[in-house]
Amino acid sequence: MNIALSKSSALVTRKFREFFWPTVLATMATQLGTILDSIIVGNLIGADAMAGVGVCMPLNQILAAVSFLLTVGAGSMIAVAAGARQQDEANRIFSAVLILNGLGALIFILVLVPNISKTAAFLAGQGNIAELAYQYLNIVIWRIPFSMFGVAGSSLIRSDGMAKLASQSVLLSQIVNVGLDLLLIGAGGMGMAGAAIATVTGDAAGMAWLSLRYFQSKDRRLSFVGLQSVLKNFSELTWRLLSVGFPVAVGMGLISIKVWCIYRILGMTGGSDAMTIYTVCMSCLSLLSLVMGGCQGAMVPVLGMLFGEKDFAGVRMLVRYVMKFSMSLAVSLVLLLILFPQDVLALFNIPVSLYESGALAIRLFSISLIGVTLTFLMMYYYMTVGHKTAANLLSWVEGILVVVPAAWFLVQCIGLSGVWIAFILAELAGFLTLFIYIVRLKAGDGKAYPDFFLIPESTGKLLYDVSVKATKENAVILSQGAIESLKGSGLTEDVAMKAGIALEEMAINLASRELQVERDLDIRISKNETGIVIALRDNGAPFNPMEYTNQEEIRYLTDGILLLKALAKDIKYNRVLALNQTIIEI
Repeated sequence: MNIALSKSSALVTRKFREFFWPTVLATMATQLGTILDSIIVGNLIGADAMAGVGVCMPLNQILAAVSFLLTVGAGSMIAVAAGARQQDEANRIFSAVLILNGLGALIFILVLVPNISKTAAFLAGQGNIAELAYQYLNIVIWRIPFSMFGVAGSSLIRSDGMAKLASQSVLLSQIVNVGLDLLLIGAGGMGMAGAAIATVTGDAAGMAWLSLRYFQSKDRRLSFVGLQSVLKNFSELTWRLLSVGFPVAVGMGLISIKVWCIYRILGMTGGSDAMTIYTVCMSCLSLLSLVMGGCQGAMVPVLGMLFGEKDFAGVRMLVRYVMKFSMSLAVSLVLLLILFPQDVLALFNIPVSLYESGALAIRLFSISLIGVTLTFLMMYYYMTVGHKTAANLLSWVEGILVVVPAAWFLVQCIGLSGVWIAFILAELAGFLTLFIYIVRLKAGDGKAYPDFFLIPESTGKLLYDVSVKATKENAVILSQGAIESLKGSGLTEDVAMKAGIALEEMAINLASRELQVERDLDIRISKNETGIVIALRDNGAPFNPMEYTNQEEIRYLTDGILLLKALAKDIKYNRVLALNQTIIEI
């Protein structure tokens, strides 16, 4: 019988898509909520009030950046630990992040509360705007713990497979904020105080919903382990969290500095018209950020799980899929910008006199968006698989080291078009730097890092690696294919037959439990010192073979699991990202 099974990305890419859309929805809700908040404040209180809220945005960005720094690395670390079946380590990371965000919130409050007036004056200068900013900050300062825990919580529970809950909390927060804006400012006439109360209440509502639903969920895997366990080697764990998340956090921070520098260069050389056109370009980048944020937020948990399991073929399949997925969306956006730049300018009510220069700017700037998409995707990838140097290189070179000097030099040589060309050069420089780094790394250990993924081809002892739809017919094909492959690898017929029986029983069991839907099953068989290890991953309902008893025979329509338990030396079970992870030693 000709057996033809191969590795498939169906299971992991389906999990990616399951995470992608809720993450995009959360990003969209945040951006739309911020826009509506400004519109309501501007229309119901006045333009000065809108400015008073707006000047406080840098403080909000600093808070978000600190929480992001403390949390972004934790999401990948938790996913890797869970994939490697190190649940205690995942719980320690989860607990440490909550403690660090709590300490950060406390420090911010202790520093800022006694200095609100000075902070408002620093942000807004003197005069009416500073007074309005003070009225707003005096209340909104109490959003700090809700905001920081909300940012951290959303990332952490996404790494536990609950992307929809994270999205719900963000959506609820924005709905409450906008609704209370209309109620307190419009109907209640509370002015800046109403705007601040709405913001604080919105953040509190989102965090409360997130916390209650998560800690009441029977599906959650992460839990707080207590201070004694967390504080053990706390400084070392904190350093790991900061170092893993540093490249991405710095990359986000450098964007703000880069934007400020480019605005200054354009202001000195092209005046307000050039700055206006750049604002349109940044709006296009904000649209792309929906795609980037969705891809990165969805990729990291799944990628971490695969890397923790040492499923390196699965890692490559996932990242290639995400690259194709994100690039198709990015290229579509770029083509629209290149073909219809004047329509984009018209959307922003840009004067017709600026259409020629604006169209050139949008077309050149849009080309860099393809590089931006790949750069941030690879930055998150290298962060997750532990190549912090590669992530740092991309962060700094693409972020600010090239674009600002190049923009300043080129604008002197060829005019304003040089600024837009500088963005393209920055992306090219980032990839060139990464290429040089990879070449040098491979020169030192080429066998360990055969390609740009900078991970091995396999664990070195992998004997069988396939994917299959879980049906009773495929169970037989899977079993026969495994037996032939293992015998061809030099294993005894006895061991190969046991492995074939184990796979057949697990596949039939999964098919019997999931009568309505064909489930995906990934199988990897590797050799260890005493025999073989079968690693199975499926997207069926939770099922732990070690808890199975013959009383469940009617439900599962098979008693093969009892046979499996008799054949195996050991069986381990874990639930990761709502997937069953079963390890069978024979």
